Amino acid sequence: MHLDFMLYSLLTGVVLLCMVPHHMLSVIRTSAIALTLWALCASIQLWWYMDMSGHGMQMLVVFPRMHVQFGLDVLGLSLVVLTTALFPICMLLLRTGAGVLTFLLLEVLLLGALVVLDMLGFYMLFESTLMLLFLHIGRYAYGSLEAAYKIVMYTMVGSLVWLFSLQNMFGWTSCLGVAADSSLDSAAGSGISGWGLLIVFAVKMPLMPVHLWLPEAHVAAPTAGSVLLAGVLLKIGGLGFLRWMIPLVPGFSRSVLPLIACAAAITFVVCTLSTIRQIDLKKIVAYSSISHMSLVVLTALCISDMSAAAATAMMISHGIVSPALFMLVGMLYERTHTKLLLNMRGIGNSMPILSSAIFLANIANLGFPPFPNFMAEMLCLVCLYNVHELCAFVFCAGQVLGAVYGFWAYNRLVHGVQSQATALDICRGEVLSLVPIIFGVLWLSVAVN
Repeated sequence: MHLDFMLYSLLTGVVLLCMVPHHMLSVIRTSAIALTLWALCASIQLWWYMDMSGHGMQMLVVFPRMHVQFGLDVLGLSLVVLTTALFPICMLLLRTGAGVLTFLLLEVLLLGALVVLDMLGFYMLFESTLMLLFLHIGRYAYGSLEAAYKIVMYTMVGSLVWLFSLQNMFGWTSCLGVAADSSLDSAAGSGISGWGLLIVFAVKMPLMPVHLWLPEAHVAAPTAGSVLLAGVLLKIGGLGFLRWMIPLVPGFSRSVLPLIACAAAITFVVCTLSTIRQIDLKKIVAYSSISHMSLVVLTALCISDMSAAAATAMMISHGIVSPALFMLVGMLYERTHTKLLLNMRGIGNSMPILSSAIFLANIANLGFPPFPNFMAEMLCLVCLYNVHELCAFVFCAGQVLGAVYGFWAYNRLVHGVQSQATALDICRGEVLSLVPIIFGVLWLSVAVN
């Protein structure tokens, strides 16, 4: 299986499904689920033939006329498998033909961004997803044009800075004869390129003070959009740090580590405290995601032997656990038609299966053993302690606050006197979409530990 064949077949499937009339929703959904499952099987085959002992790019596909090449490393392969595993679940959550086609095109663009080895191609592929996200968030039933504009504004401003740094980078490499894949620390414009890369990837992770778009986007997005945001799109920033910023400007990356340590620690503490005072379930999970991703940024910039592996493990663990929480919140919203904790109480009396799933996802998100977040956070904290002991202690103390908001929200939601009429527990279709991701969490717990 070649990368170009997988992308071509997915794109061909999207084009063929666009020709199907939109009133034939069952045909579109069934075909889309089959197409995404085929992509999952193709990614597993790539994983099977991947040489996991190598540190370079493998399975290279070159297009000389377009000056573009595709390839995979361990980080890219992990995110490709995660992406293809989440999209069949998203297809089960979608209810409209336009949404299904939008997500299929999003899968093609995201997979292309994960495997492309040209920075300009990465820029074009990932930024193309913003238009589809804008339509998906702005047009949904409880969506918000304000949130859609906010996500586009924040990321587009960062992308403009990135475009300027790209022009500066290509200018210096052409003038000085520096190879495009080598370090640019010796070039006089490395500072401009480094700051440009830092700003754009800090927006996409996100770090304070450019993090406010993510909670609003999660609240306004449907369940499938929240699963995609938490599971894949946030990881693009981590991929950018590990694949582009650190290899291109390693000296600059080391020099800004104190600044990033302060920003990541402030982001972690402030977002954790903000999570405690939230009353919207989606905002609770969204702020929790921001605090986890700040640890990924800081671990990646430690630039040690294990930092890349620890940051990758944290991204994959978060990419499975956080979508599970968003799915459960979406199922709860379909029954209660609210996401506010003030209007929900005592659901454990009428929905024991859903309450048990929420408990498992909650303790997995808090990093309890033997769930994958536990081992990933331990690896990140060990890498961080070798570089900056005080910052490691700050993150360790923050885990206590994480337990505070996690158990506070769970106790308020599940226990007590029920505030609404009795609602039905999860149905067979919801079990079909929930079991794979719960199985993924349990399997990753065994595999990581």
